[in-house]
Amino acid sequence: MGALVPRFLKRTHNVIFDIGSASVGVAITRHDGGDAIEVLFTHRERIPFGKEKNAAALGSYLQTAIETAATAVLDALGTVEHIGGDYQVHAIAHAPWVDSRSERAESMLPDEILITKEVLQQYIVRQFPQKEQEGRIEFDRHVIRIELNGYATTQPYKKRATQIAVTILKSSMAEPVYAGITNAFKNTFPNHTVHIDAFLFAVTQLRELFGESDAFTIIDIGGEYTSLSVVREGTISGNVWAPFGTNHLVRAVAQGNEVNRHSAVSALSMYLSNSCTPAQCRKIEELLKKSEEVWVREFGAACTTLSKLHRLPTRTFVSVDRLYIPWFKKAIERPDFGQFTVTGKPLNAQLLTTEHALQSLHFAESATYDSLLSLAALFVDK
Repeated sequence: MGALVPRFLKRTHNVIFDIGSASVGVAITRHDGGDAIEVLFTHRERIPFGKEKNAAALGSYLQTAIETAATAVLDALGTVEHIGGDYQVHAIAHAPWVDSRSERAESMLPDEILITKEVLQQYIVRQFPQKEQEGRIEFDRHVIRIELNGYATTQPYKKRATQIAVTILKSSMAEPVYAGITNAFKNTFPNHTVHIDAFLFAVTQLRELFGESDAFTIIDIGGEYTSLSVVREGTISGNVWAPFGTNHLVRAVAQGNEVNRHSAVSALSMYLSNSCTPAQCRKIEELLKKSEEVWVREFGAACTTLSKLHRLPTRTFVSVDRLYIPWFKKAIERPDFGQFTVTGKPLNAQLLTTEHALQSLHFAESATYDSLLSLAALFVDK
């Protein structure tokens, strides 16, 4: 007798936005209940930055990019069979739009008590009251670690304890930036609640991507900014960012060669894959020298700030468009950055990929591979 086949297998669809420092990506994904996630559509929209750099202007630029990306995905949804309005909308936001911080509270209890959901909720409310920050909105908070009697546990309920410790991850945005993002979604998805999460929370929930390591550094490189975070035992113990991203390399080549962005990216791709002529490679290498100097200054300053409180684990995972990983891997692993690590050795950088994920992703012909949207798709499906 053959295997029993379910009479009805519900398909779930998600629209997923990746809000980076220079662009907004969006994808449509479908999950049929197995181990594979199908990516049906992808699109990435550059944020149209203007001359003004205040928070209100930045929120406006973000809103424009999200609404433009949303228009593209709404058009694509019309081609997805039987979907109608039956999908969820999620967004993952990166630095510098988001500031994520861990907070820990530890207490001795008056007596040994049984830990219940109500007891834990009351403890969290008491220890982590909502605090208003002028000009900022706390949009996201999650419990990321619970310890009873000095031991971490993922199943605290129905256990007795005399000591409790809880670590939460709080994420906030500047009010104008938050307004720009939420207004964009209200205008484009008025019938859907949009779930917004911080990148650092999303990526640390994908523990299978980091192997057995309890301590590592995450470097999230966007178009305009790079976020640097230390993760220990699943919690963010430190986080800073630097004003340097992949667009700095593109602009250096575009201005030096007096070409447009598309041609500059093409030239960089040839250089980084060692497929340019010796003369072309020498020219691009010369154009990137100043970028390397800026990277050393900005990344070094971020490392200095972070290492005053938290020395960096040498094992480092880099979230970046895979095109640029050869340049950034070399730049991150410079020997002089070893002064900021726990061991005194240089950082050991590897691309953060979905290769070791518990689920696989399949990209349809109409979708382009996007590493950040891939990570977001895995997180949303957890």
